[in-house]
Order: sequence, then structure tokens, then C-alpha cells
Amino acid sequence: MPNLLFFSSVNIQRGKTTFIKYLLEQDFPGLRIGPEPTTDRFCAVMYGNSERTIPGNALAVQADKPFTALQKYGMAFLNKFECAELPAPILKSLTFIDTPGVLSGEKQRIGRTYDFPEVIEWFAELAR
Repeated sequence: MPNLLFFSSVNIQRGKTTFIKYLLEQDFPGLRIGPEPTTDRFCAVMYGNSERTIPGNALAVQADKPFTALQKYGMAFLNKFECAELPAPILKSLTFIDTPGVLSGEKQRIGRTYDFPEVIEWFAELAR
């Protein structure tokens, strides 16, 4: 299934999550939108029969999901990764990957005790 990575450049730090919400035509579990950058984690937005959130450590061991390789980044990353499942029709054919901004606020950067550029590269390869 195709993956669509939402990653911001240095000049665009806001709006990725709002754009995903627009494409879904509804909110999704774990949605965080505010006037300042609020996305402090990676979120795979996927199709599911009901709305639920799956923590990263549980998601990374599910063989039916494409994220098992993320275990190599350890709990520091997995604690900042989650999956939002919901029965949105568009998600039957693709998965959205929402990401924290490159230059998110200081509050978000402090918690990055994992290799952010390497994780972004992994997701970019997945979306390729």
C-alpha cells in the first residue's frame, strides 16, 4: 500500500496535520492542532475498522504493519511514534505519515533523543 510522507522544510513548519485532516474529511485519533507547532511525534494514519491509537512499541512488533524495522531506533523513538486507525475511505488505498517539523519549537526538540534525520530517511524510503 502506498505511503504519503508529510515532511516540512525549513520554511514551512505548520499545516501538515491540518492538511491530513482536510484530506480525511474528519479528525483522527491523537490529532493535535494549534497555533504553534504541536506535532511532537510521528503518526502513521491508517485504515482500521474502528478509531483507535496504537503506541509505537506495539506497532513495531505487528507483523502485518510495515514498521517492524523501526525497532532499531529504540524506545526513545518508539515513544514518539504512534498509529491512528480510522475507517476513512481514502485510507483503504494509502497511509499518511505525519511528522514533527524540522525546526519545531524548543519543547518538541528537547525530547528528540533519537536520530531524527535517520528516521526521516527511513520513512522517505518507505514512501518511495
